[in-house]
Amino acid sequence: MPLAAGGLDWMVVGARSRGVRWGRAWRLLALLVLGEGCVARAAAAPPVDVLPAPPPKDDGKDSAVGPGGGTHSAALEQLKVAPLLGVLDRTRAMRVLIPDARHWTRVKFFGIPSLLGLRYGKDHHAVVGVTVQQVPADSPLPACSVALEAWGAPMLDVFDVEVEREPVTTFSWRGELGEIHRSYARTASLAMRDGFAVAYATYPAWKGACLVVGVAVPARDDEPRARAVRDRFVSEVLPRVLVGAKAAPTLLE
Repeated sequence: MPLAAGGLDWMVVGARSRGVRWGRAWRLLALLVLGEGCVARAAAAPPVDVLPAPPPKDDGKDSAVGPGGGTHSAALEQLKVAPLLGVLDRTRAMRVLIPDARHWTRVKFFGIPSLLGLRYGKDHHAVVGVTVQQVPADSPLPACSVALEAWGAPMLDVFDVEVEREPVTTFSWRGELGEIHRSYARTASLAMRDGFAVAYATYPAWKGACLVVGVAVPARDDEPRARAVRDRFVSEVLPRVLVGAKAAPTLLE
């Protein structure tokens, strides 16, 4: 199927591609699947009413984690309601729908080979990452997440993470099944103190390799909106990823 099929527009976001310090959050997409069981969650405060608003223009330069407050809540509200637009990786191997796509910037994640990386605003109101996981040929789909977990295991000590995991769900994809893994994590390391609403999907895209697409949304004292943005990706974005490449593409360091 062509990547622009189905009457959906597509675009290649951003002219810049830089490493950013918040690349550690993309590691969580692999690390969080290793959480054992679930942790109790305190009731989140109800969100304060804010109007949706995109973040300020991103200059594409390196930046640290941004603050919370009204700007973050407004950016999350924008991600809840903004129209979806297709974004291609630079090799044009795959397409993913992104809300408010014109306000995302391409990034690289230090030490994480990836096919596509995006941040929403310089303050990293959300991050999207795409990678390829090698698996034995003709492996069942769960082998993809198992391999991803094994890859992330050596880095678990980087974070002090408590994880609330939800049941794995499946969806129909190109006549086969994809998997969606959803969780909420709380980190309390010297490197990062925050909560993250996280989801990733695995796709049986090629013989001997699967595609992995993930999103991490920091809460910054607005857990309900972070979860709502994550859940929009789960319902509207992850099941609709298109792959046009006949073979697994080469990842970018």
